[in-house]
Amino acid sequence: MGRRKRAAAPFSLFAFQDIITSVTGIILLITMLMAVELVQNLSRAAAAPQEQKSTQVAKMLRQAVSDGTSELDRLQKILDETTTIRFNADSLRRRLAEMKAAAGELELQNEQIQKTQEKIDARKVQQNLDAKDLTPEAIQALANEQAAIARQIAAMKQSNRVIFNRPAGATKAPWLVELNEMSIVAAEMGQVQPPQSFATPDAFLQWVQDQDRDSRYFVLLVKPTTIETFSTIRKALQDRRFDVGYDLLPSDKTAIDAETGAGVQ
Repeated sequence: MGRRKRAAAPFSLFAFQDIITSVTGIILLITMLMAVELVQNLSRAAAAPQEQKSTQVAKMLRQAVSDGTSELDRLQKILDETTTIRFNADSLRRRLAEMKAAAGELELQNEQIQKTQEKIDARKVQQNLDAKDLTPEAIQALANEQAAIARQIAAMKQSNRVIFNRPAGATKAPWLVELNEMSIVAAEMGQVQPPQSFATPDAFLQWVQDQDRDSRYFVLLVKPTTIETFSTIRKALQDRRFDVGYDLLPSDKTAIDAETGAGVQ
């Protein structure tokens, strides 16, 4: 009996298919992980310049604030120095004005003294010419007059009064208005008569309402302590259409005498 041929075992590819599937899955997983890592790296790379830029901007802003503060301090210092310089300049201008006014006053006083001395010299000459015709009484009267004039000259030299001469050919009567800290005094220039006295600027302006602007004008004499009063009165007089002038007067000087006003005997 013949030997039966043994049947061969069947060959299966399922085992290889499982291996291939597993390897393929691993490759896909690795690919996905690499893709995720690549995306994250790109995000970090894009964010890094932005963060660096923000840091630079913040640094620039801090520097700008610091520079601005320094500039403000510098400008404030310049402003303080400028204010001090302006204040000193104003003080110097006022001082120069006072010195000029004082020089003018001394010149006027010297002129007045010189004129008085010339009158004395002329009278002496006339006395010498007429001495033989004078009676003892007349001689005594002239001697008394000369003594009075001499006393007046001495008083003028020692006095704190400033003499203002009346302008020649003036069509309007000039009135001096001396602005003192506690009062206002007004007198017609060159006229020997008691002055008008007022306690307040309002009282003076009330008196002005009765004055004729076509026949007189006012010269305001300003002292360092009466600048505000000067501004108020000057504007009020100009509003009433008076002609107004002004001059400076030192604090220790006066132009209007309590008895003779703005005139000289």
